[in-house]
Amino acid sequence: MHVHTFESGEPVFHQGTPATAIYVVIRGRVKVARVTLDGYESILCVRQAGEYFCPVPVLDGKAHLGTAIAMTEATVLWVESDSFHALCRECPRLLSSVQGDCLAEVRYLLNRLETFAFRNIRERLAITLLDEVRHQRADENNPIELSMIQQELAGLVGASRESVSRSLKQLEHDETVELHRGKVRILDLKKLGKIAAIE
Repeated sequence: MHVHTFESGEPVFHQGTPATAIYVVIRGRVKVARVTLDGYESILCVRQAGEYFCPVPVLDGKAHLGTAIAMTEATVLWVESDSFHALCRECPRLLSSVQGDCLAEVRYLLNRLETFAFRNIRERLAITLLDEVRHQRADENNPIELSMIQQELAGLVGASRESVSRSLKQLEHDETVELHRGKVRILDLKKLGKIAAIE
């Protein structure tokens, strides 16, 4: 296994390049984003300490589906494809576990597509913020304060940064969130849940 520390904003690998390893985040956060020809970015996933990312290209032998970028300074461990496949031959339960996670990710992405299709931007933003609260809670000193810039939120919401910025300012006006540089503080989870239509 190999280990490397990436600066914030530094790519781990690029979309369309051959997949040569499976990656595990040891410290910090990493996003995997797919970028269209006209420059539109959609974030496929965000991973933090203890989570691994991008097994699909290693399993199917094809290119990376997106570009992995360190969102903070991040230490990443990786195992090369040949070593991973050798481990799977020795321990089929490992392969079964990774395949199960891939199927769970497909279900998650389908739910996101449904959200994009049938919810407005404000509702999508509320759902995304609630997801991030649940996801970051274990690692944040203050579980209600999210370390995310608006461009990253836009990539998760599936909307322009300008649209997300307007929705965030409305939520701030309603005293649902409080905005700081590079951070969103959640003031009222119940209000956010009502906007997202989540019981």
